[in-house]
Amino acid sequence: MRFNEDQLINKFKDVKLIVTDIDGTLVNNEGKLGELTTKMVRNLSGRGVLFTFATQRVFSSVIPFADELGIDIPMITMNGALISDRKGGILYKAAVNLKKIKKAIEFSNKYYLRIALCRPNEIVYTDQNSVIKDFMNRRGAEYLKVDSYDNYMDNVLELIISGDNKKSIKKIQSKLNFPLKLHVNAKYFRSRSMKDVHHLEVLRSHINKKHGLKLLTKHLGIKKHELAVLGDWYNDRQLFDFGGINIALENAVPELKNKANFITSYSNNEDGLGKFLKKAYPDLN
Repeated sequence: MRFNEDQLINKFKDVKLIVTDIDGTLVNNEGKLGELTTKMVRNLSGRGVLFTFATQRVFSSVIPFADELGIDIPMITMNGALISDRKGGILYKAAVNLKKIKKAIEFSNKYYLRIALCRPNEIVYTDQNSVIKDFMNRRGAEYLKVDSYDNYMDNVLELIISGDNKKSIKKIQSKLNFPLKLHVNAKYFRSRSMKDVHHLEVLRSHINKKHGLKLLTKHLGIKKHELAVLGDWYNDRQLFDFGGINIALENAVPELKNKANFITSYSNNEDGLGKFLKKAYPDLN
């Protein structure tokens, strides 16, 4: 159901938690927070409204935003594999099975693809896989170059396999997901910034933003009608499928706009989230 502005304001009277994607939604294309967004989010607590993130970013790269905005509740990071507050209080963590990590590395070498291991505070890569830094485009992440992956397979929450051979990527996806995605779920997607690059994102089974949102809302005692989510990209579909109030930014992909209850008039490069919050809470200064 699409809301007009009056309906939106009325719906937001019941909202107790706002969850937003970061890249393409909360921040502009330079990775910066808008002035109005910062002001509005900081003032939400005075209305009894909580605010947090649901992002594919590694945990350490969201801390500066949490500090600037004063966010103390848990944040959904790494597409739901880690839910933690900025002080390191972990609500949920889902590491990838060691055997699957080894298999993924084996397959990547066999098919001449690149692989990186994502841990809470860093993305680990070897010299052989150094080009993956350019492929991944994970803003704010710290990259750690190592001689071998052998000593870095613990606490791995996500694997990224990349390359320009879509057929090989799909073949590895099939191998890792067999049988029935019992241990991991390997998802294919095309690069957002490099059209000829393809990625495979490997998480433990059932891990995604929707699952993370379910755990977070249960932890906070938030009901679906008390939740609003904001996003712009394909991986935000899971947030929109949860059942809260769905807000798509003006720059969102068409598929997400089709699922939205409201589409903002401004993009992430125009401080769109802040201007939306001002529209939803016209008396909040």
